[in-house]
Formats: sequence, structure tokens, C-alpha cells
Amino acid sequence: MLRLARRKNEINRDMPVRRERVEAEDFDVSISVFLRNCRIKNLSEYTMRYYKNELIGTLRLLEMRRVDTHPTKITPATIKEDVILAMMEAGLKATTINTRLRALRAFFNFLEAEGMIDESPFQNISLVKAKKEVIQTFTREQIRALFEQPNQATFTGIRDYTIMSLMLDTGIRARELVDLSVGDIRWEDNTILVDGKGNKERLVPMQTTLKRQLRKYVAIRGTLPAESLFVNIDDQTLSKRRIQEFIALYGRRANIQNVRCSPHTFRHTFAKMSVQNGADVFALQKILGHTSLEMVRNYVNLFSADVAAKHKKFSPLENL
Repeated sequence: MLRLARRKNEINRDMPVRRERVEAEDFDVSISVFLRNCRIKNLSEYTMRYYKNELIGTLRLLEMRRVDTHPTKITPATIKEDVILAMMEAGLKATTINTRLRALRAFFNFLEAEGMIDESPFQNISLVKAKKEVIQTFTREQIRALFEQPNQATFTGIRDYTIMSLMLDTGIRARELVDLSVGDIRWEDNTILVDGKGNKERLVPMQTTLKRQLRKYVAIRGTLPAESLFVNIDDQTLSKRRIQEFIALYGRRANIQNVRCSPHTFRHTFAKMSVQNGADVFALQKILGHTSLEMVRNYVNLFSADVAAKHKKFSPLENL
């Protein structure tokens, strides 16, 4: 009898628990529930802001188009016509549209998993096909011209010169740069601890020239209450927007044309020069913090010296 009771308990324990349906609240409240779950999962502040901005932006768009915004009323047709087509008609790029679609997909998948909606409207929705654009990079002459712009007789000039040196030597993202603290520099190991996308930390190597420049900057920066490595003249953390602004300003002063002067162009330039100097894809992936090899392969395909050498061999014009 005891054995039979134990067997019955084992069967009950193996049976799947039937989850009761919890009706979704309105879109605004559902966003709060989703973001609370993101907080519990310990997603980064950057990711949280990304989700919040894209979801609220979608809510405002749907409201403007007089669409019923209750999550249970959002259908694949809503996504196609009132999100994708609406953004296309507004002249937004495919990359911008896909950024929003990724956030929406994560949001509705969460609602479905929690039983708040029957089915995500993203079951058969694909990302918009984006045109592959040429990756812009700086030439050596343009880099030299940019580095001549900061006035190194001032704190901000030395800081800006150090920031550009850091981006060129490591290829880190602007957001990763502003999150750096003085303690992230591993002087003895010649590495910098970077907090990458998705709270994934990585160690990025630095070379002698950058290390020397960082020591110079840190000495001038001095001891401050703020832990941030890069600060403004009020000793507050330097913003990503400010970095974008001063690089664009230096680009105008240096009369650099036909290439966007931005932190991301420094990142692309780092990748290009690394490939040309023989970096392998796995080392480059680790330094840049890419989760897949796809982007790194693009760099190799575009910038490998072998491509130019092979083209010289098969060029029809050269072989006439």
C-alpha cells in the first residue's frame, strides 16, 4: 500500500503544472511588468533603457495611429502595417526599424511565456532586410589630423586626446568607454576591464603608447569622489553624447570629409587596421566583444590584404 502511494506521488510530480491564464494589463502597465522582469534578470541599465525607449516609442506611434494598444489586440497585421510600414513611410532606416522590432519581439514573447496573451504577434514576423552599407573608416592621414585638434595645454584637451587614443587602440564602444572607472585599468597586466553588452565583461589589451597616455591623464585627473575614468570639468561622468560631439567638432576643424567622425568610426578603423596587420578573427571577436563571428568576418572580407592581392591577380583590366 505504501509502495502504491509513493508511486502515485511520483506520477503527480512528473505531470506538468497547468498554468492559469493571467490577462495582460494595458500596454503601459505591461511594459512596467516586462521591465521589472528585466530588472530581476539583472540586465544592464543600457539594455533596460533600450527596451523602455523602444516600447514607449511604439505605444506613442500606435496611439497616434488610433490603434487599440491593448496587448491582446496587437496582431501580426498591426506590427506590419502600423509599426513597420509606418516607420518606413517616416523615412527611417531598416536598422532603426529592426532595433524596435527586436525590443517588441522580446516584449511579446515575454507576455506569451507568462500567459498574459495567447500568442505573440511575432510568430511569422521577420526583420526588415537591411541594405549592407560600406563600412566607413579613417585613413592614417585623417587620424593624424584628428589627433592634432585637442589643445593639450588644457585638461579637456588631454582627456579628449586620451579618449581617442583609447578608442583607436582597443576599438571599444562609446557606451563602454563612459562606463570605465579608474579601477578598471589593470596596469600590471596591460589590460582594461570592459563591461560589454549584456553585462558581459571582457579584458581588452592595451599597448605601451596607450598605457603611457592613460598614466598621464590619470595623474592630471587626480583623486576624485567620482569613480568614472573620464569626467568633465565639473568632475562628473562624461556622457556618450559629449564624446560624440567633440569628435564631430574635431572632424570639422580637421576638415575631414566623406567619412562620419564618430566613436563608431574609430571602432571600425581599429578593426580595419587590426585585420590589415594580421589579427585573426577569434582574437578580434574577443577584443571587440561581438557575440558572433558575423561582423568580424565582414571586417576580414572587406579589409584583408589578401583580398587586394588576389584582385590584382584576377583583375581583367590588369591582365589585358
